[in-house]
Amino acid sequence: MINIVPDLLEEILLRLPLKSIRRFTTVSKQWRSTLESEMFTERRMKFRKSRKISLLAAYNCNCGFYRPGLLPAESRFEGEEEIVYIHCDATRPALTCNGLVCFPGPDCIIVTNPSTEQLLRFPSGPDPVSPHFRSNHFLGNRVVGFGRDKVTGSYKVAKMSVEPMFDDCDILDVESGEWKKLSRPHYVTNLGRQSVCVNGSIYWFFSGIGSRYHLLALDLHKEEFHKVSVPESLVKRDTQIANLEDRLALSNARTDGILEIYSMNAEEEVWSKTYSITLPETMCCMPVSVSKQGNLVFSNNEKSRLFKYYPGTGEIRCLSLDLCVISPYLENLAPLRSQASQAQHHLGHIIRTLRC
Repeated sequence: MINIVPDLLEEILLRLPLKSIRRFTTVSKQWRSTLESEMFTERRMKFRKSRKISLLAAYNCNCGFYRPGLLPAESRFEGEEEIVYIHCDATRPALTCNGLVCFPGPDCIIVTNPSTEQLLRFPSGPDPVSPHFRSNHFLGNRVVGFGRDKVTGSYKVAKMSVEPMFDDCDILDVESGEWKKLSRPHYVTNLGRQSVCVNGSIYWFFSGIGSRYHLLALDLHKEEFHKVSVPESLVKRDTQIANLEDRLALSNARTDGILEIYSMNAEEEVWSKTYSITLPETMCCMPVSVSKQGNLVFSNNEKSRLFKYYPGTGEIRCLSLDLCVISPYLENLAPLRSQASQAQHHLGHIIRTLRC
């Protein structure tokens, strides 16, 4: 027997690959308690983020819509980037936050943690429809956002109607499984479908009076909305929003083939240009991640292309011509539980005990 002090043991476990950590949860109750503790999972996420961030891509298939999950041993490298694949239909929306993936659908909302292979399914609720508005979009008249409360650490799903006559916002707490209603601000008249979570807030584009574009922010802890101003010159019809290194970013492809990326200082809500890239052709691009060397990875999912930009030389390399990137992927060991699933697990334990 080798007696390792707990602090040293934790430092060793932090550096182990995911497969080993999952196996070591069966060693003892103490190891399982350590490996599933909030403190350890948070430390490991920060450790992984400081070392390497992989990319999550859709393995375009229909078999994973009702049970999405990582393909076993299916990861490959495109250049220096590790690509991790998940079973899902690439044409359907997928929202991510800290390694968790949310698949909103017309009948249910699925939240899964690919690292732990856990999955929760929730009823999506009624879709408000007026007789004057019909949509052929997969989600109907709804827009959906997914993110994490930066104070409590709980994950939440927010959904609203694109129609201005319906001003409710429904928020699902993933842990409790309960929905809560909020009132959407009256100044929101035309809500965009794309959303992104940055530092505890979900953002959507919207246009108000005068058709000028703004950003609508929902603070997931306070559960309050506020408007974020964006310079009019930065927003066009195909402008993309993204979480780039924990900052809100806008991506614009100009008609002259220049890709401009702006990021926002969250405290002052001030925008600054971070990249100006001459593309080989005009195309709509989404910034994905920044490598430890400062190189930008961006994608064009319309043509299933992945690129890497080297600011030092201005070079652009095409990493893949057949890849639909969803987002950066960060291993997250946090158990995905809801009160309903915990109650079901407890009931199952009681039944097994009675049978014995």
